[in-house]
Amino acid sequence: MKKKFDHNTEDFINEFVKEMKEGNTAIFAGAGLSVSTGYFDWQKLLEPIAKKLQLNIKDEHDLTALAQYFVDNRGGIRNELTKILASEFNKTGITLSENHRILARLPIDVFWTTNYDDLIEKALIESGKLPDVKRNQENLSVNLPKRDAIVYKMHGDVTDLANTVLTKHEYEDYNQKRELFSNAFKADFVSKTMLFIGFSFSDPNLDYLISRIRIIQQANTKADYYFIKKSKNKKVLNRQQIRARSLERYGLHPIWISDYPDITKILKEIERRFLRSTIFISGSASDYGDFKKPAEFIQKLSFELVKDGYKLVSGFGYGVGTYVINGVLHAMISEKNKKLDNYIKLRPFPYIGKSDKLAKETQSNYRDTIVNEAGVMLCIFGNRKNKDEEIEDALGVVEEFQIAHKAGLKIIPIGCTGFVARNINEKLLTHFPEYYGEYPKLKKQFQILENNGLSHDEIINTVKIILNTLNKF
Repeated sequence: MKKKFDHNTEDFINEFVKEMKEGNTAIFAGAGLSVSTGYFDWQKLLEPIAKKLQLNIKDEHDLTALAQYFVDNRGGIRNELTKILASEFNKTGITLSENHRILARLPIDVFWTTNYDDLIEKALIESGKLPDVKRNQENLSVNLPKRDAIVYKMHGDVTDLANTVLTKHEYEDYNQKRELFSNAFKADFVSKTMLFIGFSFSDPNLDYLISRIRIIQQANTKADYYFIKKSKNKKVLNRQQIRARSLERYGLHPIWISDYPDITKILKEIERRFLRSTIFISGSASDYGDFKKPAEFIQKLSFELVKDGYKLVSGFGYGVGTYVINGVLHAMISEKNKKLDNYIKLRPFPYIGKSDKLAKETQSNYRDTIVNEAGVMLCIFGNRKNKDEEIEDALGVVEEFQIAHKAGLKIIPIGCTGFVARNINEKLLTHFPEYYGEYPKLKKQFQILENNGLSHDEIINTVKIILNTLNKF
């Protein structure tokens, strides 16, 4: 397949996904992340201030100094500046950007921001996560129970605009008045791979903190990344490139984009590649048909997938889930790792009565949630006993297939296991371009998976070929 991105961007995506899997990533969000939602950029916000000072905002490159001039011109009283901020944050019609939503869905538990708005927190809540928001130094010593992510508002928050950091003097006093934020940032910057989004690196106290860290680390500086829109003006581009080379001394590597929507494309690709490393095992079996040694097969399949670096999600389907866990446990023991969460997410379904409509709706929503935790759905068997003890299709597996297809997951039905898995494989082969249009050569592998009498190794190796193709970037 033709690569979607240039070599440097490809390297960044692969490295960031790798660090994300290991829980070593953090996001730093600047004003640019919020501009697309309808909030201000700083020049537009401070333009009325410049006019009152009889200055041209286009000539002002140090906006913190401009804000300081304005406050000084009013006898050191900041009230009017705070009112301008309050007016901006009382805007209606502000909605989350796609970038906010993608970032919130990713397995990232640390967010730093100089923004005052609450969009990161809202995005995390929308994605079902509980954010612990650190708005001031007092919050740093209190940890919210069961939190999923920490959001550090290092320059203050919309709920307390009078104490936000904006003027030059406030920046100069930052390390005295917000020293604990500085210390917390340094700890995260040293230990995590940080992605800066919508940030121009014109923040004086952040520049100071990063430079102090570089001096301490020297040759051991790790890689961090930031997005930068490549100017079409040659002089501006030259300045950008000089600045980028300077920032690389701090371990900050540029991700060059031609336009801002490219950021969304890259974030989507990060999410897609991360999810492709997680496989949802869909299946249940009250009857294995003519399939030989099914328990041994399911255990070996799960073992091999985990050994290849995949994480599994299991709804603990009857006749399948137990053997999936056994395979994962064997892989875990072989790697001398005692943390089961590194290998599998267990999402067992609660029992419901056939007439319980509300519980069925709840279970359907639950299916939607767990399927969307993966990027690939692997389907095996798929049957159950009805009230007359007769074998019938497992409608839950059918529903999971429908959810997975709608969500854009790649679906691998092992047709030779029969039942719903065979039905899905036949449908996939009949409408192959709809499911695998960008991978036409894979059709042969799905045809192989239809064949009865395949050995366990032949089935597993065919599944691996499909997965390797999907994850070849």
